[in-house]
Amino acid sequence: MELRHLRYFVTVAEELHFTRAAKKLRIAQQALSAQIRNLEVELGFDLFVRSPKGAELTPAGQALLNGARETLATAAASVEAARRVAARDTNLLRLGFCSYAMKFGVGDAINAFRSAWPDVRLALNDLPGPEQLQRLERGELDVAVCSQLLPDSPFFSGLETLTLATEKLVGLIPPEGVWTSPVPNRLQEYLDLPFVGLDRNGFSEYWRFLDRICEMRGRRIQPSLQVNSKHSLMMLVAGGMGVSVMPAHVAESVPGTLRVVPISDLTEEIPIVAAFQRHSQNSMLPAFLQVLKDCLELQTASPSAQRVELAP
Repeated sequence: MELRHLRYFVTVAEELHFTRAAKKLRIAQQALSAQIRNLEVELGFDLFVRSPKGAELTPAGQALLNGARETLATAAASVEAARRVAARDTNLLRLGFCSYAMKFGVGDAINAFRSAWPDVRLALNDLPGPEQLQRLERGELDVAVCSQLLPDSPFFSGLETLTLATEKLVGLIPPEGVWTSPVPNRLQEYLDLPFVGLDRNGFSEYWRFLDRICEMRGRRIQPSLQVNSKHSLMMLVAGGMGVSVMPAHVAESVPGTLRVVPISDLTEEIPIVAAFQRHSQNSMLPAFLQVLKDCLELQTASPSAQRVELAP
């Protein structure tokens, strides 16, 4: 049984006349009669009592009529809902990002995409990385741009990623006059000093990453202080409460007196990635990813890419 069979049946049931129903359906009367007869054979009972004056529903036909109408209405509603989703996916792209990612080609890609696809609305969401990935998993974002601290991170399970750039870890130390100890140069020197870190519960991936690189060197960080935000961390370091290790992009937002220094034995780099669902239904996603790749190629070819200057 197909939906068209139910549509034919409902039309005949409403008209109670095969000729009128055929005109309404715009098919030949003989073809309609044959389709109804085939449906009756498939069901195993008669739906109509036929006469020269028209047709009457049998009790079985009357019982089928309400269900057939509901089935057709449900099918029509499903098709309309799918059309709305298709229209939304064609005209809307939802992008999550961390603000520091703008310098890694994302800002250029947004401008280029808007120029190439002016009818598509870009919904921009400046969010922490974990929240972006949760929304991506729930289908509330189409792209998430953030750091991928660990290649085996469960946050990225089942997602495709496009690497935009990588960044190093840097040391944060108090300003001169507040800090009288020598400037630390190697990671182990940071571990022997009062260490200010982000909260382990709220920044679990950050700690998994730091713990892993420390364990590779036979050490472990024992933080003196833990805080709930990067801003608080930088304020405590600036006040002489300790040192810290953070991704290089924080160098652009540190207080003017806070020193950002390289760590000579840290070679690990953190990828900045664009993450997306492998089987996304948004038809504009491939177009945005291609624009993003093009912008990355241009940025790679340009010697004027932004760099973070570190204190000597």
